[in-house]
Amino acid sequence: MKTINKFILSIGAVASMALGACTGDLDLMPTDPQKVTAGSFDEDPVGYMDRVMADCYLQFATYGANGNAAVSGTDGGMTTFQRALFILETIPTDEANWLPAADADYGLIQYGIASPSNTIMYGVYSRLMINVAVCTDFIQTVNNGYFNIPADQQWKADEYLRQARILRAAAYYYLIDLWGNVPYASDDTSIGSVPPQMDRAELFGFMTTDLEQVVAAYGSNASQSWGYVGKEVAEALLVKYYLNAEVYTGTPRWADCLRHAENIITRHKGNGFVASDGVATGLAKNYSTLFAANNRQYANGGSGDVHENLWVIPSDAERMTSYANSMFMIAGWIGGDQNAKYNQTEAWKSMSTRPEFAALFEWDSNMTNSNDQRVAWWCTADDGFSFSDLIYNQASWGNNGYLPIKYTNWNLDEYGDKMASQPNATKMVSNDYAVIRLAEIYLSAAEAYLQQGNSTKALQYANYIRERAGLQGWSAGEFNLDNLFQERARELYTENVRRTDLIRAGKWISGYNWTWKNQTLKGSDFPAHYNLYPLPSTIVSLAGMKQNPGY
Repeated sequence: MKTINKFILSIGAVASMALGACTGDLDLMPTDPQKVTAGSFDEDPVGYMDRVMADCYLQFATYGANGNAAVSGTDGGMTTFQRALFILETIPTDEANWLPAADADYGLIQYGIASPSNTIMYGVYSRLMINVAVCTDFIQTVNNGYFNIPADQQWKADEYLRQARILRAAAYYYLIDLWGNVPYASDDTSIGSVPPQMDRAELFGFMTTDLEQVVAAYGSNASQSWGYVGKEVAEALLVKYYLNAEVYTGTPRWADCLRHAENIITRHKGNGFVASDGVATGLAKNYSTLFAANNRQYANGGSGDVHENLWVIPSDAERMTSYANSMFMIAGWIGGDQNAKYNQTEAWKSMSTRPEFAALFEWDSNMTNSNDQRVAWWCTADDGFSFSDLIYNQASWGNNGYLPIKYTNWNLDEYGDKMASQPNATKMVSNDYAVIRLAEIYLSAAEAYLQQGNSTKALQYANYIRERAGLQGWSAGEFNLDNLFQERARELYTENVRRTDLIRAGKWISGYNWTWKNQTLKGSDFPAHYNLYPLPSTIVSLAGMKQNPGY
């Protein structure tokens, strides 16, 4: 690739980019980093285009090609897309904490405290900008004709261009959400130039316009192969952008959020969980199956007739190493005594949940059992866990919180029961990681309807989620925006939405405290400027950027 290193350096992410093997399950061939040059494209134009597109997906699936971390100077596994987002979206909230005492920067992040010099700021920002750079470089390489694609294969190049734009918009969504004002390089940005730092609202406009164009280009075709992105993911991202538009731009976009949410919902209705009103919602019948070892069937392009997991990051226990995604979502929580329960050999004792989050669920008087399907795989008091020692270090693990686990390395049937055939216990696992699910779209639509005054439709969609979880639906008198936000927390926990939701609900800075928020045992308010993270000092210095206010 011709432009990538200059692009990355110009945005300030000092990284060693190695273009390498994508997950073996994707229908794309591995790439030899030493051989991917424009000069060799003529040998096999379409084949090389396939391989370079695979590298765009690689950057979302693992920390780097062939075991080489893409972000230098920080832990490789930490800078994988999913885990990087988990660090800034989940660990500072009531959902999780980080226990290893040696990770000093993590230790501050779990209190919600961030500084420009924190290496985690640098690592997460660099990961997202690398993903932007790889996708933009692919787009420019195709548009500039470097692949020399034959005319009869132009359709494939056009499809890959759409996919690269979707993936880039996904990375930019989190950059806008976490840091606000970041550099923007368009498809026409000249090689080696320094992209300008753009206002958050303006960048929001650019990215939503680009996604709208992608959706329009697909027309009525919403089919999507497993492991890839397409119209479904583009619309799901637009739902996320528009749901938070008032935070990002000052102007709500509820109607636009609903337009795309309803498109997705309509396509999925007719199969899956049947709600009390007789509607086949398109949701899986059982919550746990969405995160099981055989959850591939529930992904877009999967073998089943229910495709709740709209965008997934594939995993493969034998052919891909990633200390993130579904592997991290088991190993990061459990200890050695839990290996057999989850059928995984790796156990880190690194996390637990905070008491305020656990209390959001409907428990019995001993807080051990619940009718809520969504806690079916948690470790609670029945497993010897408690909240008796709220010191967040590994020495207190087991006494400093429950384990809110949803991923397991077991094959489950459509009702959530273990099947006869099971995978071996392994370090890596083959569960797909669900980035965006249909349940999130239903809840986002419910919020948009409620904000527009249509409480009837909002209640209907919210109750689909509750009923699938095995709970009684709300009555009209019980339903309000606060309850809906709590339902989002219960349904979407550890799916990298919590901090964003708390900000949109007006509960992040003040109005809701949790254990050790702002490094205070009983929690205390954050300074007002904590709605944005600080831009990494290294990046600000290298690229001449303006730091976010208050830092």
